[in-house]
Amino acid sequence: LYVYPYTKKPWKEFSNHHIGIPIASLISLYIFAKMLEGVIYQGSILKVDAWVNAITFTPGITQIASFITNFGGGVLVSILFIVTIGALSLRKRWRYALLSIAAILGALVLPAGIKALVRRARPENLIETSFSFPSGHAILAIVFVSLLIYSFKDDFKNKIARYVLIIISLSFFIAVGISRIILHVHWFSDVIAGMSLGLFWFMFVVLVERFIPGVGPAIN
Repeated sequence: LYVYPYTKKPWKEFSNHHIGIPIASLISLYIFAKMLEGVIYQGSILKVDAWVNAITFTPGITQIASFITNFGGGVLVSILFIVTIGALSLRKRWRYALLSIAAILGALVLPAGIKALVRRARPENLIETSFSFPSGHAILAIVFVSLLIYSFKDDFKNKIARYVLIIISLSFFIAVGISRIILHVHWFSDVIAGMSLGLFWFMFVVLVERFIPGVGPAIN
């Protein structure tokens, strides 16, 4: 699916504009696979999880972490997602709207399926008791943030405004991931796996949308 549309195009054009996405996608998938391997086969990442869990016992900032994790949860992100789809539809950006729907649906389904298969217990906490690996909040946050940057970055003609959008977006999903660790509802590896899987899924959807011949023009 990725190589076929470019088999008759110059390699220079291919390498300059398109090779970065699949490389980053493969790196993200590799990181997720290593986290999964470590959890299933009880590798050294479990010691890292235990150490991070022990040093993040900070009762003074749990309220802030709770606010961030609730803001990055399904309900509020769903509201923001609906607003985003509405904005894209009003501007008749159907391609981005369809891509966003596919990406978010996958971000909701993927963690549920993997959690049911891995069945990893969460750290001891009084908030959540379902399975832990990977972090659904981390997946949803990074997919949503990536969609915002991908869909609206060209609307910001000023470079400073564009960089501000990117910095705020990156800070959001990083803060969500850290909040899950502080609240002891996820292990460190859960969050890293969620972020890497979410980034892989987003870029996979982008690759399919951009590089299957005829799909872009048909729905643009």
